[in-house]
Amino acid sequence: MTDKKPIKLPKKRGRKPIVIDYERAEYLASLNLGIMDICRSLGVGWDTFNKHRNKKNSELAEALNRGKAKGLQLATTKLMEKIQDGDFNSIQLYLKSADRETWADKQTVEHNLNLGDVLTQARARVIDHKPDDARIIQQPKELTRASEKARERVKNTGSGRE
Repeated sequence: MTDKKPIKLPKKRGRKPIVIDYERAEYLASLNLGIMDICRSLGVGWDTFNKHRNKKNSELAEALNRGKAKGLQLATTKLMEKIQDGDFNSIQLYLKSADRETWADKQTVEHNLNLGDVLTQARARVIDHKPDDARIIQQPKELTRASEKARERVKNTGSGRE
């Protein structure tokens, strides 16, 4: 008998292909999850997910659109059941979203600003800084004499120190 070793085939180079479960992505989109939440649930990075989603005729993009449509259909069906049961809050929500011009809550804020009044109020608050008696404060004679002596020393020696 001859011992023959099995021939090892070289490993394939490159990254392993990433397989995305389109049915799971559709289900998660029907729950109205965001893209990052769907990526985390599928175990795929955002870049990879986005690359697959943006391909031409992408199955992933179609699955996401189908899922969003299914979720919206389910929510609308439940809302209509509540409306048929006479639930006031459901009726109100439907009317506010379906006919915003008529039923939406509108908040208006009106500002009346009279610049003349503002200026007169500001003038009343301004403090007049002009002194009534303009007096010149004189230095004591001792300081005047000392400063004159210092000037003479600077002229004579070039510095004020002896």
